[in-house]
Parts: sequence; C-alpha cells; structure tokens
Amino acid sequence: MTLRWRRMVRIALELGVGFGALWLLDVWTTGGTGFVRLDPNPFWLPVLVMALAYGTGPGLVAAALASAVWLAHVGETPGMGDYLDHLFRVSVQPLLWFVAAVAIGEVTMMRIARHARLEKRGGTAARNVARLTEAFDRLSKTNRTLQVQVATDERTLGHVVATASRLSSSDPAARRAAIVRLVAMAARTEDFTCYRLVGGEARAWLCGDGAVGHEIASGLLLDRMRERDGIVHAARQADRDALDGIGVAAIALHAETGDLVGCLVLHSLPFAALGPHRLAELTEIGAWLAPLLVDPSLGDQRAMRPGLVA
Repeated sequence: MTLRWRRMVRIALELGVGFGALWLLDVWTTGGTGFVRLDPNPFWLPVLVMALAYGTGPGLVAAALASAVWLAHVGETPGMGDYLDHLFRVSVQPLLWFVAAVAIGEVTMMRIARHARLEKRGGTAARNVARLTEAFDRLSKTNRTLQVQVATDERTLGHVVATASRLSSSDPAARRAAIVRLVAMAARTEDFTCYRLVGGEARAWLCGDGAVGHEIASGLLLDRMRERDGIVHAARQADRDALDGIGVAAIALHAETGDLVGCLVLHSLPFAALGPHRLAELTEIGAWLAPLLVDPSLGDQRAMRPGLVA
C-alpha cells in the first residue's frame, strides 16, 4: 500500500471514529437531536481536527459530514420567526464549518508544504555534510600518507647529495652503486637496466635491484632510438612493438657528439607515470646519465648482478 493510500485510510478511520463517538454522545445526552440546540456545536471538533491535522480536503469532508448531520436534525426543531430567519439559522452553521475548514486547512497546507521544504533542505544539508566529512577524512588520510612519505622518502635533498658525493669515490664499484641509487631515485623504480653500446651491441651495464632485463638490448629498440631523439614509451602506440617483452619505457643516452652510446630501459612503471610531466623528468635522466656512461673510470664490463658491474 502506497503512502497516499495509507494517509487516506488513516483519515477515513479517524473520521469514522470521531463522528461515531459524537453520535453515541448525542444519543446518550440529547436523545439523538444532532446537538442542534447546543452552541457551539460539538461537530466543530472533527472539522477543526481534520483541517488542522491534514489540511483543506479532509477538513471539507468533515464539514460536509457535520453539515449532513445538522441538516438531518435541524428540520425537526420547531421554527421561530419568519422563513428567512429560519433559512439563515439552518444555513449559518454549515457555512461556518466550510469557511473554517477552508481557512484553517489552507494554513495547514502551507505549514505542511513549508515543513516538507525544510525537511528536503535538511536532507540535502545532511548529505552535503556527509560528503564533506568523507572528503575531509580522505584529505586527512592523504595528508598523513604524504607526511609519512616525506619523512621516509629517500629522494630528499640530503640523501641525493650524499649519494651523489659517492660518485667521487676511488672505488669504481662504489661509484657504479651510487649511479644505480641515483637512477632509482630519479626514475622512482628499482626495475631498470642501463645498456651501453659495446662493439655495435647494447650490453647490460647497470641493473636495479630485482631487475631481470635482457643481457643484450634488441636491435629494433636501438633503431627506434636512433630514429627518435628522447624517450620511447608504451603510451605511444608506434613504440609498443620495439618495447614488446622488454619494458615500459626506454631513454636514449647520447654522447656530447650526438652519437647514441646506450639506453636506460625501465621494465615496469605505472601507466599514470607516462604523463607529460613524468616523461619530461624521465628524459632529464639521460642528460646526466650519458656522461657517466662514457666515463672510462667506471670500466667497460658487463653487468652480472643487479646493481653491480662485474
């Protein structure tokens, strides 16, 4: 049963109970005269209650029922005065009931409509507060996450300077380990392999921790890098065949003469990291990694273990 039908049934029951109780009271007290000799008439009660509680419609129904009872009994009383006076006495009570039902009912309808608007606004405000609370909680969690990340991130200025200072170490292995850490911090991934051109082949020279790159880079990838200066990445459909089974992005490393001396292959990266800003950051790695690649003090051996050159 819908809300509208439930409301109609409730009004009908209340009208039935109200008029039934008044009828029993009328029979018990006046002998069933319809309270025509009482002023104010007790049938004002259902009219006022319906108009105050439910509005104009139920109030008019109550006024109509009360008028029917009034007209059914008022003719049984002896007339007083002329015909017009009798007609006025008969019609004034129902007229007052209908006027009161309309006046009070309209005020009730405006009150109900205003209450409904306020309830709707209250629901909207509650939903907005819930959304704001949820957004605040997300921002608080993000803030805490960023604070922890900033506190524990290795890519702080002091850590970068300390790592870069190891490039001046007299131990080639220490210098190569420093390069690995710098590349990992700049690329934000440990899964990479740096290849150096040796005798026409690009052989693995440096590897990040856990990297499982190929010992020799594919010729197709090298040809693609010679054709295009900069970075080859999987977000560009034309580059996917060259990177198939190798990685997500590859950064060309050029000497000062412009010759290709190697490449840095990133085997795994989030796809969101291939946006314009991150691509620019990744391309910048080649600017400082290429001179280190051709540094004779770092040796020309092949990478045998992740992070070290044998």
